[in-house]
Amino acid sequence: MLRLVGSLGGRSLVFPLREGENVVGSAEGCQVRLAHPSVSRRHAVLIASGAGVAVEDGSSRNGTFVDGQRVRRGEAGAGAVFRFGQVALELQALDAADAELAVRLPPGTPPPARPASEAANTTAGTRALDTFAAERLPALLDLLLARSGAARVAAAVGAALFETLPASSVEVADGDALLFSARREAPGGCAGEARRGSFSVRAVLPGENAAALYRPLLESAASLVAAAAERAPPLSPRPASPLPAPPEPPSLVPSMQRLYAEGARAARGDVAVLIRGESGTGKEVLARFLHAASPRAQGPFVALNCAALPSDLLEAELFGIERGVATGVEARAGKFELAHGGTLFLDEIGDMSLETQARILRVLQEREVFRIGGSAPRRADVRAVAATHRDLKRRIAEGAFREDLYFRIATWVLELPPLRARRADIPQLAVHFLAREAAGAGMRVHGISRAALELLERHPWPGNVRQLEKEMARAALLLEGRELLEAECLSAELRAPPPRTTGSLAAALEDAERAIVQRALDDCGGDVERAAAELGLGRSTLYRRLKALGIAAPPRPP
Repeated sequence: MLRLVGSLGGRSLVFPLREGENVVGSAEGCQVRLAHPSVSRRHAVLIASGAGVAVEDGSSRNGTFVDGQRVRRGEAGAGAVFRFGQVALELQALDAADAELAVRLPPGTPPPARPASEAANTTAGTRALDTFAAERLPALLDLLLARSGAARVAAAVGAALFETLPASSVEVADGDALLFSARREAPGGCAGEARRGSFSVRAVLPGENAAALYRPLLESAASLVAAAAERAPPLSPRPASPLPAPPEPPSLVPSMQRLYAEGARAARGDVAVLIRGESGTGKEVLARFLHAASPRAQGPFVALNCAALPSDLLEAELFGIERGVATGVEARAGKFELAHGGTLFLDEIGDMSLETQARILRVLQEREVFRIGGSAPRRADVRAVAATHRDLKRRIAEGAFREDLYFRIATWVLELPPLRARRADIPQLAVHFLAREAAGAGMRVHGISRAALELLERHPWPGNVRQLEKEMARAALLLEGRELLEAECLSAELRAPPPRTTGSLAAALEDAERAIVQRALDDCGGDVERAAAELGLGRSTLYRRLKALGIAAPPRPP
């Protein structure tokens, strides 16, 4: 059994796919209904069969993407990430046994029956109100309590209303400034509106009765946005800080949701966690999340980059030092002591010397530490969270890392993929970082232009999420009241054309062939048979060339 899993407007989405055709779109009646402004009414068609699906774009406005690549027609298997407009969903395979009911929970107490006349007039409206209260309101209240600000709450409130009500349009505004706007291809109706202070919520509903029925809901929505403005701190430039707070966990994207859910399970115990990933993928952000989700959350979180110091200074930082060990040296506690009762994050642990590794292993085993030059043990009850970009098992084989320390720090291993391996996440991460920077500078930004987004999605991001975060911080400084982040606001590195490969004639010919083959595949929506016909090759020949050129081949048809 296959299903699509993701989130929209703070609400988890799960869409089981039936065998055969499944229509994806924003219109009523779609098997995968995504009520989002970027999703067309009949956006795409997924044909589920066995362990995979065939996908065909329905001439949508904003395109259909599979693992970051725009497609008109193609195939995908479990683990693929689809993006319909700006909504990302992951394709998952579910065992049939997990889809069958084994134990039914006791039913709740049924509500008292209404008079038949009242029920007939309000059934549809009550269903929408109940859906909003049960499925949307808890997430909106969480945003309000988290002091997320009026702009973020307004966007979530608008999306919730647009998904729940039979409205052809929904708008949330602060005076003349639109905070949320969404429309459907539907005939006009009767406008309902509610105001709280400078904030207004407006919806075009099918008739006066519907406008009257849903008015209390619009008033509640306006009250939520106004309350968010009162609770949020005033917009002002953030004060400079040598150690800025880490970004929020990127929980909006399916891949990170799954990873952070696994991290939350690991955090409940006191096991040591090893985080693997390239520089800039967010290892310290994940480590801070593990600390906050653990029983040690009230204790200190102490971080140290093990690759930033030579061996002797690193040991002094880790274990502390006693007064008089060297001229002018005063006694000070090390990171192990400072993290007592909390979490010690050892970044780039694969770069430390074998001697330091041996001392760390003893501290983790005995939960006590001896300062350099000291003779008395000191308590160091810490939870170790280590991180590295290196292959520690290869380092063990090379004799550069202790195997016993590896098993001590790697009870639970979490892998952070590089950004280039999850390009479908780039739009959401870019929006997240840009919105945060714009809010910190007191600016209002409507969004990211198509041209700028294409440059962001094309870039290889060798610095991963950290590089994208810094790029958005830089771009925010150039916006100066613009509604859209345009391509010219991005750095020259992103705006530069892809570099030409230089080298031998054979290498140049291979690069040219790779580009031609890739373009043919893109033009044919990933259909190898059609691409082979376009290139004048047999299908088997094209599969061999794909393998030789290092191009990921779509799955062979049965």
